[in-house]
Amino acid sequence: MPHLTEMAKKYAGKATFTGVNVWETQKPTDDSYFEKVEEFVKKKGDLMDYNVALDGHEGTMAHTWMEAAGQHGIPAAFVIDQQGNIAWIGHPMGGLDKVVGEVIAGTFDAKAEAEKQAKAREAQAKAMAKVTPFLNLYRQKKYAEAVTAMDTAFADDHSLEMNYGLMKFTSLAQVDADRANAYAGKLAVLYKDQPSMLNNLAWTMVDDKNPLKGADPNVALEIALRCIAVTKPGDPMEAYNLDTLAFCYFKAGQVDKAIATQEKALKVADATKDFDATTRKEIAGRLDLMKQKKGGGT
Repeated sequence: MPHLTEMAKKYAGKATFTGVNVWETQKPTDDSYFEKVEEFVKKKGDLMDYNVALDGHEGTMAHTWMEAAGQHGIPAAFVIDQQGNIAWIGHPMGGLDKVVGEVIAGTFDAKAEAEKQAKAREAQAKAMAKVTPFLNLYRQKKYAEAVTAMDTAFADDHSLEMNYGLMKFTSLAQVDADRANAYAGKLAVLYKDQPSMLNNLAWTMVDDKNPLKGADPNVALEIALRCIAVTKPGDPMEAYNLDTLAFCYFKAGQVDKAIATQEKALKVADATKDFDATTRKEIAGRLDLMKQKKGGGT
């Protein structure tokens, strides 16, 4: 979202950026998600400073754009040229800035891109054939069966574990906490040089909003420490990673270290340009919670 916001400002007057919310789960006559989407956009504030729309109950955007283009995941970006043709489809972080610039300048090679995307779709179809079995089981909440299917798929293609390891962990957490905690340690090694993946894993283990039964906070703490060890100073995600580490300390009962780390997270957040105000408020709120705990509160 911050990336699209930057691009919307960069190409103001030359290109229009619109984000469309799709695939909300709701009853056919339930409009409550309208308000949820609006509230989400408001909370993002300046980090989501472009047009935002939402798909209606008919799922027009989902059916006639996403499904018609073979896009099975979000985010997905479509670039429409000056003649109203779809010039490019892909992930927003997969070269969108370059494509938009070339389309505006009239130097974009649509034919070459079409050939490139045809090969990419072929590769994607092969990849989807490998993951569809366990994705369907996961969506059906057949977690034990999903884990078995993932084990088979990962053994056949080791690269899949990098993308779907966290899904296997959350599936395991539903059926066997001990195996889930052990697997989290394995993922920490797999993700050893990727702070964003380590942070996601550690936070998933301690997140109160989506609690995992039996998640070991000490394992989460080890993963969060590894995350910080590979996070470079000045990284835009540094405050987020420190926030996760602090909460892992807190969950592990090390309140003093939690407070010290959370204070550092807040300091880094304040020093980070255009840091999300809502997230800063959440970090400050968790710091208050930690101090209350240290003071003998509940």
